Amino acid sequence: MTEPARLEDETAGKLILAGMELFGEHGFKGTTTRMIAEAAHSNIGSIAYYFGNKRGLYLAIARHIAERMRTIFQLPDTPQAPSQLAGLDRNEARRLLEGLVRRMMHVFVREQEARRWLMLVMREQAYPSEAFDILYNEAFEIAHLTITSLIAVLMEQKPTDRRVIIEAHTLVGQIVFFLIGRTPLLRRLDCGDDYPSDLAEMAEQVVLSHVAALQRRP
Repeated sequence: MTEPARLEDETAGKLILAGMELFGEHGFKGTTTRMIAEAAHSNIGSIAYYFGNKRGLYLAIARHIAERMRTIFQLPDTPQAPSQLAGLDRNEARRLLEGLVRRMMHVFVREQEARRWLMLVMREQAYPSEAFDILYNEAFEIAHLTITSLIAVLMEQKPTDRRVIIEAHTLVGQIVFFLIGRTPLLRRLDCGDDYPSDLAEMAEQVVLSHVAALQRRP
């Protein structure tokens, strides 16, 4: 069964969502197929039927997260595609980068879906496995190359320049930390458990001001 067909199947989709939460909470070794099947309200044999085994499900979850990132952030499908951005002028590059930043901020600040990805992705960042290779090759690298290519145009530098790559990494870090560091920020601002709309908009404007600064930077 192909990955799109798996995701459209109700049982397979429930296994992916249940596995995502449990793998994120307990890690790969600490999560059993029985735990996943019970959380998905499915029989234990369904994991073998759809995914082959626990590792197959784990890798399918990584592919699902990567595919969702590419779709929501409107990224190209391959790492080679961002090289086409080199011919843009600075204003067009800034417009595209600001659009990408807004989409990423919306997901990481406002959407529950990103919170479901978080713990599994953080575990893979700390202890990379085959699943990290999938996340990197099918989402992280493409996003990073796209942002790097746009920043290179803004700064009038080559996308291979180390400063440009670090600027891109810093921008991504600023965006993602609104998800990773949401609890201390919301507590610091006495905002409860969710970002209110005005705070989410303010956070977006702060990050966008950093994009504007890149265009002014010599």
